[in-house]
Amino acid sequence: MNLSIKQLRAFIALTETDNFTRAAQKINLSQPAFSSLIAGLEEEVGYRLFDRDTRKVQLNADGIHFIDIARRLVQTHDDAVGEIKSYATGYKGNIVLAVLPSMAVEWLPQVLAQYHRAYPKIKVELLDTQWDRCLKAVLDGRADLALTAGQPSPGTFSSRMLFADSFYLICHNSHPLAQQNSVDVIDVAQYPFVGFCKGTSIRQYTDQLIEPEGFNYVLEVRQLTTMMGLVAANYGVSIVTGLTLFQFQHKDIAIIPFRDLSLQRGIYLVTDKERQLSVCAKEFYDFLLERAESFVPAA
Repeated sequence: MNLSIKQLRAFIALTETDNFTRAAQKINLSQPAFSSLIAGLEEEVGYRLFDRDTRKVQLNADGIHFIDIARRLVQTHDDAVGEIKSYATGYKGNIVLAVLPSMAVEWLPQVLAQYHRAYPKIKVELLDTQWDRCLKAVLDGRADLALTAGQPSPGTFSSRMLFADSFYLICHNSHPLAQQNSVDVIDVAQYPFVGFCKGTSIRQYTDQLIEPEGFNYVLEVRQLTTMMGLVAANYGVSIVTGLTLFQFQHKDIAIIPFRDLSLQRGIYLVTDKERQLSVCAKEFYDFLLERAESFVPAA
């Protein structure tokens, strides 16, 4: 079967006007040329699509069945042509990236700025949310790809580890631990601890650091800025990751590495295993991989 896009467009135009003359005018063809397209289409599919009389033409039952097929074929064609043209002209559409808020502080903004300078006509949208919602956004098709902590299920997602993110103690400059060059996790456990809320990526890791007693939680927050304010006010100490340290460059806050902590947070670039990336999303994916290779996390 050899259906042409011209035939399908002529068919759709005729379904919308019920008149050969108006349909021919709609797609800028002469009536004989238009009639030839319709006749050729009916011959190709093997059955008549319209009932005709001297005044009007209407879809018959077979035509009603065929209309959805024709629209899908034309839409697929138009999408493909649009993507080809976009690629040729340098404009490649929109990209949605789901990302953990704790990862959108330092490295990612720099990468996005570089990408925008290189491809100013491409729109990148950020969906900053919890790790589980990042993954759900990819599965639901609301995001093209996600930057998240920890490797998701390989049966559902495709993922590439970009780098490992270390953990650091933050405390007030007057705190006893602030005078040390490095600390042990057990040192932190004896002091009031301001933690991130359950369900956040960092909390998942800090809960693994000292079990079964855990830290002496005095408050739980979601936002990095809230955490910064509380630690700067000497409300308690906390543990954050290297990618977030930029947020805690404050005159009243000390940042101290751990000497006994081998646990790191793996940062992964995640896509839906069952869905192919668009041309622009694939280029953005490759751009992130390239920038991650040259990134040196805080150590």
